Amino acid sequence: MKTNKASYDIWDANGGVDPTPGKPTNNSQAYNGDNPSYISDVDSEAQLKDGKQAEDDRGEWGNKAEFILSCIGLSVGLGNVWRFPYLAYQNGGAAFLIAYIILQLVIGKPMYFMELVMGQFSGKGPTKVWDMNPSAKGVGVSMCIISLIVAIYYNIIMAYTLYFFFSSMQETLPWTVCTEEWVRDFNCVSKREPSPPLCSLNITANELLGKCLCTGNSTIDNSSMPFNMSCSRNEPSTPASELYFYKEVIQKSPGVDIDNMGAPLYKIALCLLLSWIIVVICLIKGIKSSGKVVYFTATFPYVILLILLIRGALLDGALEGVKFFIIPEWSKLADIQVWAAAAGQMFFSLSVSFGGIIMFGSYNKFNNKVYGDSLLISFMDLITSVIAGFVVFTTFGGMAKQIGKPVSEVAKGGYGLAFVVYPEALSNLPPSQLWSVLFFFMLFTLGLDSEFGLMETVLTCIQDEFPKTRKYKSAICIGMAVACFFMALPCTCPGGDYVVTIMDHYGADFSVLCLSCIEVISVMWVYGVFNFLKDIEYMLGSKPHGWPYWVFCWGLSSPLLIGLLFIYRMVTHNPPTYDNGEPYPMFAQGLGWGLFALAMCPVPIVFLWRLVRSFMEPSVTGLRKRLSFMFSPTPEFGPNDDVIRTEPYRSSNSFVMGSIGKKREKKAYENPIRVTDD
Repeated sequence: MKTNKASYDIWDANGGVDPTPGKPTNNSQAYNGDNPSYISDVDSEAQLKDGKQAEDDRGEWGNKAEFILSCIGLSVGLGNVWRFPYLAYQNGGAAFLIAYIILQLVIGKPMYFMELVMGQFSGKGPTKVWDMNPSAKGVGVSMCIISLIVAIYYNIIMAYTLYFFFSSMQETLPWTVCTEEWVRDFNCVSKREPSPPLCSLNITANELLGKCLCTGNSTIDNSSMPFNMSCSRNEPSTPASELYFYKEVIQKSPGVDIDNMGAPLYKIALCLLLSWIIVVICLIKGIKSSGKVVYFTATFPYVILLILLIRGALLDGALEGVKFFIIPEWSKLADIQVWAAAAGQMFFSLSVSFGGIIMFGSYNKFNNKVYGDSLLISFMDLITSVIAGFVVFTTFGGMAKQIGKPVSEVAKGGYGLAFVVYPEALSNLPPSQLWSVLFFFMLFTLGLDSEFGLMETVLTCIQDEFPKTRKYKSAICIGMAVACFFMALPCTCPGGDYVVTIMDHYGADFSVLCLSCIEVISVMWVYGVFNFLKDIEYMLGSKPHGWPYWVFCWGLSSPLLIGLLFIYRMVTHNPPTYDNGEPYPMFAQGLGWGLFALAMCPVPIVFLWRLVRSFMEPSVTGLRKRLSFMFSPTPEFGPNDDVIRTEPYRSSNSFVMGSIGKKREKKAYENPIRVTDD
């Protein structure tokens, strides 16, 4: 056996009194010589052994590839394909991309790195990691709730992709065919074509055209036409792909009120059930099973994206689509709405403040080089978004050229891109069935590993809070999936599209922006940015490269910019609207704000409960001890490095408000012996 000693600075719990190793202090810590470990006066040695055994059963990544691929799978999802390209087009092309990159540098990458460090250093999930600042534990609970909300409606979108995946296997793609009812009521066209030119007085020219548009001039429209020919009226038409999705697949109702909700659509419900079954099979053993699945689900989309990119680049008009995507409107950089849109996309795409990053990091080995991992994963997220943008807009450029319209008239975002416009574009690429099957299978795999991260976050929070439940991991996974399936059933109704919009708008948009601001303040302004930096140095052996940059981002740019963006979003808030621009009814908005309150209420509740407990503890007297009880790391917090400790890693009375740059009295001690095999 060989030993390795490392020194680490701590500050004293008792106003500078140096506790004697192996003896209890007034911090209720005792030393046991047979099993060197600190035991609080509320725990027994047996309880600590049980806790250690439960911690040993927590699990760990099989190798680094599983961790990186899982993180990429969580960050790279459906939004990279249907949301990022359209937002870039809508907000100034490359100008939006510049704003996105800047926000990634000053907010996204620092927060991604911060959350990975939090999880890896402590070996704890989104709730237990807040032993570092117990008054902020509500942040972790809110992360769990938000992940659950997103997991519920995210699987609805995956059910849509399964519906289209199976529909793509038909001899004739169903979104290329108009029914008689659609022709009569919506002037349905199976395939958009260039509009014919206007009729003229030249009868020979009209005959050569075969079809021409009415001019409104009766002399031209009637007198000059051949006997067997009449002019076509320039009436608005609706493509079959749009009617198929809204009228056949989701059967969208005219409103969100109870009378228009309708009953669950059995085809969507069955696809939803299949999606949940696949998720459960992949998560049944936690990261031991999902870590193997991501080898396929995280890499297969890149294969399909590259194939679609090559195919799209060969289309006539592809260059016009690319220009439309990347040519910047520099004036847009002065529009704060562009920055707000880029921030919203960044948070949802990187999955910052959803808890999944902390959760994945907690299953790492303690000395994993997490610094390079965080940079690689955030870079891959950006690259994927850009590739998806080229894939989408090369295809749109070819489609626009074919129908003789500008790219702006075929570009849509959200559902309209994934389930209306892009399927129509794919139907023009022979063999259309093959391209459609590949595209929708790619969408499903993109969503699948993101769903893994969301659900595993919820399951990890439950198992960390109640370690004895780890032995029932499979049963809890199945039970959670069944509960989520039934909670998602309203989303399969004709009015379900509105429910999904409400859940996304209120449960995962505002709430995440607000939560991320509270999170970074709780870590960097309360726990302390330099304490956090010391944790990184202890874990990795050195400070991260360019550490002043990280300190600046963590301590200043991230909390301030996120706070300003949240205030801007609240001040300029517009409720969700129907297609005609009419806002959702007040009761629907009320439900949305109720969902927001549900997601955020753990933050103040846990804070107030910790404050009440500080008055219930007889030993907590005076302002300093109360602040320490509220905000200092608990005795349970420490590095997940399997070190046998003779001193608590953090004392519970070490809080100093505004720890950035402030001095604090510290004691140096020899860190306990790290034991390794010879």
